[in-house]
Amino acid sequence: MIAHRGDVTTAPENTIPAFQRAMDSGADGIELDVRLTKDEKLVVFHDRHLDRTSNGTGLVNHSTLEQIRELDAGNWFHREFQGLKTPTLDEVFETLPPGFLINVEMKAIIKGMRLIAHRVAEVVRRHARWDSTLVASFNPISLWELRKIEPRIARGYIWSRYHPFPIRSRCFSPLVQADWYDPANDSYNASLHGKFRARGSRVLAWDLDFGQDLGKMAEARLDATVTDSLHEMLSQKDALSVGKGST
Repeated sequence: MIAHRGDVTTAPENTIPAFQRAMDSGADGIELDVRLTKDEKLVVFHDRHLDRTSNGTGLVNHSTLEQIRELDAGNWFHREFQGLKTPTLDEVFETLPPGFLINVEMKAIIKGMRLIAHRVAEVVRRHARWDSTLVASFNPISLWELRKIEPRIARGYIWSRYHPFPIRSRCFSPLVQADWYDPANDSYNASLHGKFRARGSRVLAWDLDFGQDLGKMAEARLDATVTDSLHEMLSQKDALSVGKGST
């Protein structure tokens, strides 16, 4: 069970407290987003714009890492987190245990779509975090670049029905050679799931595709699920475990 941007019910998304709380609550891993800054550094941030989850304005890639680190990334959520800084991927890797799964989504459209793969690969190499890192993206060119420069890193191909045809059709799959297929919310397809499994690939789907029913996810033999409702999913997991133990 992977906490989407951390435990977003108790801490600001994509921050160290959100990741730590997800782990402490019993999540199997966390998902986070990385973008390139103006000075071509990696920062953990979901949106293209700064204003929703910080007190900044403008585009992430129009600010340097230092400028973004000066922003308040916590007060928007609750004054308890006032002064919280946006983390780097290095900081996340340094904070969470080596065996804890981190699903890194590369956010890139055109500009930087190859460079971001190099920056992520550098961090994974630096920490030698080969078995507990999954790097995913909607951008197949970023994934292709990652495959070329560091094939040891597991790759996840994300798509949704709202993306342009080349993305949602996964026609770039031969280039990516994904280890995981990650249908975005409302994009899961049982038939495709069977095809991916037959190829030896794993499937990571959104809990909402199954009505947030962990039993249905288990029946579908999902390899993992990503959720915004971590505590609800963990409660279901505990209930299922008790049920199995009583039979």
